[in-house]
Amino acid sequence: MTERKHSTPWKDRPAAEKITLIIGWCVIASLMAYAFLPNKPEPSAPLPSAASEAHPSTARYNGPSAQALSSATQHLLQLDSAMAEGMQILKAGQLGELNAHSQRFKSLLEGSYAQFGRSVFQPLGKCTSAAVFANSWWQAHVTAIRQGGTEAIPGSIQSHLGEYTLNRADCLQSANPSVETAAPTIDQTRRIGQRTYQP
Repeated sequence: MTERKHSTPWKDRPAAEKITLIIGWCVIASLMAYAFLPNKPEPSAPLPSAASEAHPSTARYNGPSAQALSSATQHLLQLDSAMAEGMQILKAGQLGELNAHSQRFKSLLEGSYAQFGRSVFQPLGKCTSAAVFANSWWQAHVTAIRQGGTEAIPGSIQSHLGEYTLNRADCLQSANPSVETAAPTIDQTRRIGQRTYQP
């Protein structure tokens, strides 16, 4: 025969039992909240691009000038050289050289940040973008080599190369003091993909 337990009404329970039950429910509710509510991420350092927009530019060049054009030209020649040497390393199968060459791209990127700023919205930001895409192009090659010759994202190597080429040209134009830098209106020039459309 099954015995039926009779529960004592809340108002008739002793105070100690009520306190124990309330504390138990609070602990269970806290554990449930901890387990099912999303964790709040820890505060992190601001991204470099956000930091550069919040603080004045520390770039060496902040507009077109003969010195900026000279430095931009030299910087782009170094990127071109690193890319050409990278292709020679890949063709020769010198896999031991990949890390050292990656450090060269990283060094060129850091030099770009120092000379032209960290944001594409800075006057010579396209020079930094060129370095970013050159580095991305190289990293896509390295990743493909490590994955047996397969690109992680199909077409990424060619895409990074195309973006490098576009940003390289824009860098030289933005650094040249003799080029008028009036921004084209939306009606005059629309960029579609990598082509420029002029109605």
